[in-house]
Amino acid sequence: MDILGLGGSALDTIKVVDHLPVRDGFCSVLSTRRMLGGSGTNVLVQAQRLGARTASISKVADDADSDAIVDSLRRIGVDTRGVIRQQGGFAAPRCLIYVDGHGEKALVLDGEGRRALPPISMEEASFDLMDETSVLYLDLNPAELSLAAAKIAKDKGKTVVCNMQEDFETVLSKGIDREFLYELLDYVDVFAPCQEGIGPCAGSYEIDDEIEFVRRHFSGIIVLTQGSRGVCAVDASNRRFDVPAFDIDARDTTGAGDSFIGAFMTEHIIGDCPMRQSLVFASACAALTCLDYGALSSPTRGRVEEFLASHGNGMGEDLRTIAHKEN
Repeated sequence: MDILGLGGSALDTIKVVDHLPVRDGFCSVLSTRRMLGGSGTNVLVQAQRLGARTASISKVADDADSDAIVDSLRRIGVDTRGVIRQQGGFAAPRCLIYVDGHGEKALVLDGEGRRALPPISMEEASFDLMDETSVLYLDLNPAELSLAAAKIAKDKGKTVVCNMQEDFETVLSKGIDREFLYELLDYVDVFAPCQEGIGPCAGSYEIDDEIEFVRRHFSGIIVLTQGSRGVCAVDASNRRFDVPAFDIDARDTTGAGDSFIGAFMTEHIIGDCPMRQSLVFASACAALTCLDYGALSSPTRGRVEEFLASHGNGMGEDLRTIAHKEN
């Protein structure tokens, strides 16, 4: 096994609307799609499609929607030995995603109140699977269990990757504050926050300020994502890599960040490819994911290679030129 992911699985319902409504406003649904989702799952699906061997530690319910989640994971090839089926009339984790004609979206987590699944516990988590993996991937869902898992993984000599791609309000709702973050980073090798999520912790949304803040508390690889503006990464030797996003006509950005980190882990950590080459490859995966609806549109390796053959790195260079420059 290459990557073991501790994170969320869900069933996404994507509704394409004529426009995103303002407060107290209306909109019309043009089409509806249902598919596998959940940030942690999306990451593993992308890595699996690129050739990595992946497994999930997550929790679903015992209903038909949960059957669909587990069946989808198995069809894609993700190891489901760590997926827990919760009895007791709970509902599968679900997310409602509304997307307009410009690729802008709004997401609503549907927990159904009393039917919402309780978070996976330390006793339930299949941490014995860590003995089989090279990398532990965390999306901080749930936060305290992620910290415990990071400590165990580091003690076993595993590479720990932490992805924090939510806005600051969502981060806070998970119980993550500065003190929690400082403790977690002691056990992490790759930290991948988004600009919006880490900005309030850093006291600034400026890239340089955010990088400086993270580096004061973390000595590993920083991968700071900026959405349509690309990514800024700093390796453990403090070499900086700024890679722009590809210029595309996005249909739906759901899962783009998940696709990016799944590809980056597969290329740089598992495949030992150079940093800039891995960032460009991961950016191509994110771009291709945006060309169709839903996170399951994440690409195969063949499709990424075709895309890069025609686009290079968005600046007229192919991956061989990029790798030569870095070396």
